[in-house]
Amino acid sequence: MRKAIQGKTLYIISIVSAVIVFVVIILCTIFIKDIFQIKTSINGVDCSFLNIPGTSSKLEKTMNNAEITLLFAEDKKYTCLGAHFKIKISDISSIMNAMSEQKENDVKTYNIQNLYTADEKVVKEYLSSLSVFNEKNVREPENASLKWDDKSKSFYIKPEVYGNKVSLDEAVKYMMTALSNGQTVIDFRNITDINPKILSTDKKLIEQKDSINKTLKTSIKYNLHDGSTYKLDANKMKDWLKQDDEGNYSLDIEGNVPDFVNKLAEKAEYQLASTKFKATGIGMISVAYGRRTYATVDEEAEINRIKEILANPQEVTLDVTYNPIKDYSNLSTYVELDISRQRVWMYVNGRCIVNTPVVTGSVNQGYSTPVGIYYLTYKSMHETLEGYNSDGSKYSSPVTFWMPFNGGIGFHDASWRSNFGGNIYMTNGSHGCVNMPYGAASTLYANINTSIPIIVYAS
Repeated sequence: MRKAIQGKTLYIISIVSAVIVFVVIILCTIFIKDIFQIKTSINGVDCSFLNIPGTSSKLEKTMNNAEITLLFAEDKKYTCLGAHFKIKISDISSIMNAMSEQKENDVKTYNIQNLYTADEKVVKEYLSSLSVFNEKNVREPENASLKWDDKSKSFYIKPEVYGNKVSLDEAVKYMMTALSNGQTVIDFRNITDINPKILSTDKKLIEQKDSINKTLKTSIKYNLHDGSTYKLDANKMKDWLKQDDEGNYSLDIEGNVPDFVNKLAEKAEYQLASTKFKATGIGMISVAYGRRTYATVDEEAEINRIKEILANPQEVTLDVTYNPIKDYSNLSTYVELDISRQRVWMYVNGRCIVNTPVVTGSVNQGYSTPVGIYYLTYKSMHETLEGYNSDGSKYSSPVTFWMPFNGGIGFHDASWRSNFGGNIYMTNGSHGCVNMPYGAASTLYANINTSIPIIVYAS
């Protein structure tokens, strides 16, 4: 009897167990299809046995409770709870897609991009409040550079400076992206303009410094005609330093040597006083050069000479190279005017083709014709010469042949005169011009040009 009862009990237990197993299977079939499997993680958050709403809630809560760490250059570090940025799930469909993928492929680990969203306005306000974005704390990177040392008269390398600048707008975008992917450590050094392009250890920079300093050892001292000196040395050449778009340094020799020589010419050129001339019927005399006649510097020669010296640095003392000064002592083609003898001669290849008396500027009225060496400015025919007399009255004189050589002073015919030469010029002379008989003026006009010297003197 007891055995029958025990058998019946075992049977009932078996039936109940089977029912329980069946119920469990049914329940698992109903519920497990809508939850993530054990050890499932989304963006590093454990989502085991959670349905979609539960997963969304946990992910959102985890990010808002997380400490967000911001890293900047120079070991600057800031922290803030995620909740400050109002982090939310951006789109629940990404979680739904993960669950669907798990059912099909049994995936346990998910890294969903753009899972979250944050309040961009709050992010920008927070970043703006940080000291690293204060303008007074912002530093641009600086390349190593050449700087002048006045004591040593040479250039040295100023070390580079590392920057810390981050664009606020770029930082906002960077942080929004990082938060959207669930990052809790955001390294802004990845977008910081930190590194200079040229370092003090740069081999090319060192070579440029050494080459420039070698050239700066050049010293060129010019002796000038007045006893003074003019010098080219490191003090001047330091200002020739230039840097191209790629950061390379050099001395701008091509651009600055001509300028130096031009300034040298301004100091070295001097007005010539007189020269020797073989006057007709007198012989060798001293003749004033006249206005604007200078001993001029041969600038091209000096430029080339300086460049050669700079290529082989040295200390030298030089005399200025002048252009050849024209020799007027042995002319063959020229025009000669002797104010004292009131006469004009013209020689062409040693042959006299004009020999005529003239009337020059009135001495008593202050119109004396100035002495000197001149050249024809131009020549023209049928001109009317106008001006004012010493008493203020106006004159107007038509001439056939007009040959100016010194401003408004020139040779011309004078039909209003019947006599030339003698002492007419003392009291009844011209306003400075050289009055000539018509025939002589015609011959002179036909043969003179701008290359023929005009020698004016008073014997």
